[in-house]
Amino acid sequence: MARPKKFNRETVLDKAIPVFWRFGLAGTNVQQLEAATGVNKSGLYSEFENKDDMFVEALRRYLETGPALRILATIPLGLGNIEQFLSLAPAFSGDYAGCLSVNSTRDVALLPTAAVRLISDFNETRIAGIRSNVKAVFSDDQVEDVCDLIWTFFSGICIDANLKADVGAHRNRVRAFMRLLQSSATGSH
Repeated sequence: MARPKKFNRETVLDKAIPVFWRFGLAGTNVQQLEAATGVNKSGLYSEFENKDDMFVEALRRYLETGPALRILATIPLGLGNIEQFLSLAPAFSGDYAGCLSVNSTRDVALLPTAAVRLISDFNETRIAGIRSNVKAVFSDDQVEDVCDLIWTFFSGICIDANLKADVGAHRNRVRAFMRLLQSSATGSH
């Protein structure tokens, strides 16, 4: 008779996220996951097929529970949502730096197809949220260019956060970027 599991799947995934976030899929080993989750290898493999499966499920949990889409859906739509999204994008605490999905793209050639699909689909959803906010402020002929600019800035600050977790410098960059967007939006409608 099988013994009942002594852990909660979501809690295990929440504890695995920082490990994958910090080391990536390729750099993470089972011993690190055991230490972080408090669940031994056999327990992990009773819940997940393998490390790749655990990564995909941790990534899915991260994307489903993160604040990005909630921030971008806040009414009223506009640059306030974009500023909050960019301010909170790269986490600056403990092992969290940047954005797990952006960081994971560094290993895109090694990622399971399911992880690449998750990242791609979420990026499309996140960009749609950005687009809704940009449409509230900019003229139709500017929307796609502004969205591309915001996406590039977002990706850059997430990558930069991995190099140096300087919250003050990050805030200054976001404020300067938002001043540029606001000055570009003036008179566009």
